[in-house]
Amino acid sequence: MNSEQLLEIIKGGEKSNVEFKKCSTELTSSVFESICAFLNREGGHLLIGVSDNNEVTGINENYLSKFINNINNTLNNPEQFNPTIFLTPREFELAGKKVLYIDVPESSQVHRYKNRVFDRVGEADNDITYNFQLIDNLHLKKRNESSENTVYPYLSIDDLDVNTFRKMRQHIAIFNPAHSWLEMTDDEMLKSAGFWRKDPLTNREGFVLAAALLFGKEQTILSCCPFYRTDAIYRNMQYHRFLKPLSTDPDIRYDDRDLICENLILAYSRLLNFVQRNLPDKFRLDEMNLNRIDLRNIIFREIVANLLIHREFSNSYPAKFLIFADRVITENWSKPLQSGKVTLTNWEAHTKNPLITKVFREMKWVEELGSGRKNILKYAPFYFEDYKISIDNKEKFVFSITYKSFTPPDSPPDTPQDGALVSTPPDTPPDTPPDTPPDGIGRIDLKESPQVTTQVKQLLEVLSGEMSRVDLQGALTIANKKYFLIYYIKPALEAGLIEMVIPDKPTSKYQKYKKAKKY
Repeated sequence: MNSEQLLEIIKGGEKSNVEFKKCSTELTSSVFESICAFLNREGGHLLIGVSDNNEVTGINENYLSKFINNINNTLNNPEQFNPTIFLTPREFELAGKKVLYIDVPESSQVHRYKNRVFDRVGEADNDITYNFQLIDNLHLKKRNESSENTVYPYLSIDDLDVNTFRKMRQHIAIFNPAHSWLEMTDDEMLKSAGFWRKDPLTNREGFVLAAALLFGKEQTILSCCPFYRTDAIYRNMQYHRFLKPLSTDPDIRYDDRDLICENLILAYSRLLNFVQRNLPDKFRLDEMNLNRIDLRNIIFREIVANLLIHREFSNSYPAKFLIFADRVITENWSKPLQSGKVTLTNWEAHTKNPLITKVFREMKWVEELGSGRKNILKYAPFYFEDYKISIDNKEKFVFSITYKSFTPPDSPPDTPQDGALVSTPPDTPPDTPPDTPPDGIGRIDLKESPQVTTQVKQLLEVLSGEMSRVDLQGALTIANKKYFLIYYIKPALEAGLIEMVIPDKPTSKYQKYKKAKKY
């Protein structure tokens, strides 16, 4: 979300998913009533410092930090807000005045503020505390829409993977060193984020399925979801040739495959590594013509994240990520909420698993609802040639991109022009043995390890012993800290190519990086 998009929201006025609060020096209870109503209904945008008549009135700057602390403390206090929820108020300056923006997702649970239940109807936050039929309907709606909030009373913190929690915190710390989850224990983090709840039908308490899917050990996940898996397959052939092979075609089932049964956080990294192995690097200069944008990463992190988080886990149908020479297809089981012909432009974004989406959002693997669609529409024309997107929105949700086949790896890349697409040549020449590492990668075995990006290779080339971020940026002559963290440090950590010297304190000022021992 940026300032221009916020101004467009304000211009459109209040509606079922938009609420304005004119708070200058005092945060009123109505702010939390609206948050509660959005969580219980379909989510929404809350702007503080904007009046009901769409005027930016602003927040007194002396009270800004007090507002943020009040919001965080209230939403994480079970005596005030139950179940608790973690939301991130973001500060913006509009028309020279300070406002706070909160993106409130739809929750998979029914929330109460000061022991009262609020529901969003039109532009109003209705108190339905004593309307037991409406409350029952809310519980039924959330239970039927997603299985992520199924309570497992016998699931304990010991059934979850401590390394996955560490990985999550490392990613969050890159973007928000002051995030409250960084200082919490694993158990505290799960309970504050809503992964512990009481089943309203059985009255039993425990961790919900979403906790196992995000952080569980492989055996834990399979005990909760016996059919859980994500199947990634690459076939170096045209899609129509796969459907109707010739009698002379060799009997090759696939050229690369990764059957993933690990938790969703680890699955995300493995799927992106699968993409890096089987689809080419393509870059484009940004709008300022200063930095190169990794088109493959921008497009496919959205596609991979949507495949993992927007699916119905109670069904035995596996999620599929299929790559052909001229097509990429994703398939997963879902519960369609939109009828009629669906395209990327009219697709109505809906969070199917709010708890899982919340963690991906805090890790910056997804942004606000609908951002993935915008990024695909924006960058796909630069990555694919003659592409076409189709969506089959039924119980089996199928998303596919058809395109002209990429240039074979042994063909010379086109000569780029200023500001045009840059295609990175293959990492290993065709006549080089597959287990021979490129220069600067140390002892990496490309047969067993994922393909790495050009930026990561450059990082590994200069990384010697233990080096700080400042030293590495200086060695690579990169001035922009955020750009360096996103495109160099983050993917290298994800691929397991480098390690933090102080892994338990990712934001320490004494933090340094070194090559992973196994490499």
